[in-house]
Amino acid sequence: MIVSSRVSKSAGVGVLVLLASIVMGLLPVQLAVAASAAGSGVASQQAVYQGLLAGEPRPAGRQNAAFAYDPRLREFVLFGGQSATTVLGDTWIRRHASWIRLHPARAPSARTGAALVYDRATRQLLLFGGSSKPAFGGGFSNQTWIWTGTTWRQLHPAASPRPRHAADMIYDAATHEVILFGGFGGVYLDDTWSWNGTTWHRLHPSNSPSPRDTEALVYDPASKMAILYGGFSLATGRLTDTWSWNGRTWLHLRPATSPGRVSVGWQAAFDAASRQVLLFGGDTDSGPPGNGTWKWNGSTWVQLDPALSPPGRGGGTMTYDSTSKRLYLFGGFTNAAMTKFPRTTWRWNGKTWHPAARQP
Repeated sequence: MIVSSRVSKSAGVGVLVLLASIVMGLLPVQLAVAASAAGSGVASQQAVYQGLLAGEPRPAGRQNAAFAYDPRLREFVLFGGQSATTVLGDTWIRRHASWIRLHPARAPSARTGAALVYDRATRQLLLFGGSSKPAFGGGFSNQTWIWTGTTWRQLHPAASPRPRHAADMIYDAATHEVILFGGFGGVYLDDTWSWNGTTWHRLHPSNSPSPRDTEALVYDPASKMAILYGGFSLATGRLTDTWSWNGRTWLHLRPATSPGRVSVGWQAAFDAASRQVLLFGGDTDSGPPGNGTWKWNGSTWVQLDPALSPPGRGGGTMTYDSTSKRLYLFGGFTNAAMTKFPRTTWRWNGKTWHPAARQP
């Protein structure tokens, strides 16, 4: 493990003491990093954090990966995604705050933009769709897979949505079904489907959001509704509308404020600890991605002001760990050219963001 020697004498002594504490198991890494940054600012905190992780196995940086928490197994599962030009097909789990690369006997082919959600009715992670080529290159899939805990297993339902990537899925606890909306499969889509554990069913709500992909869709168990925000299509550009799904149809909401013209995508989740829907960052019309943190209070969007935030990003994924009661954010791109992909994992504690090192 190498830490830069270009620090002041007092800071250097502090870092050495903190590193010794970590090695001896006396201090969780994130507490040590926070302590080391107390006198030198956020930039130092992130620099030391990167140094601490230099020798640890972890997934390559990527965007549009499938990432979800399995409360039955108490671990995160990460699959696929893409770098600037390469579509990935690796499977990782994050258990006890450490990443582990798995080599399952069976797995989906390499793909980006596959949707992944925990189906509480079947107690399995459900994966749908994706594309075998970067961006809008094609190779769209409508395959349905489940994660068993040791391997992937493809299902063959009687009916399926058309092939697509960048759709969104939530588990509707009120109806005990998985709901899928939108995505891109050569054209932008606005169809709504439900998964009952055996097959897919096309729903026909009386009202619906316009065709789009990369929307944020999060289920709010407090209101028993899903909240949808924004997205993108060539016809409309980046969208700023908010919708709710009540189990039967979509309702167009008109909040007083909103996160603006950003494609938040999967950088959104429900924080059960604070009972809030949260959004982070998102891809913008021009310039680097945003790094704003927003919550839905039931009637409008409210921007939060955390003491520390991850670098702005789009194309990342966020999910809630019901064991540690924290939100986790992984991956995405941090520049307008979509060529920089951080490998860091961040967690939200209800008030601010912290790099997630060894301890959840």
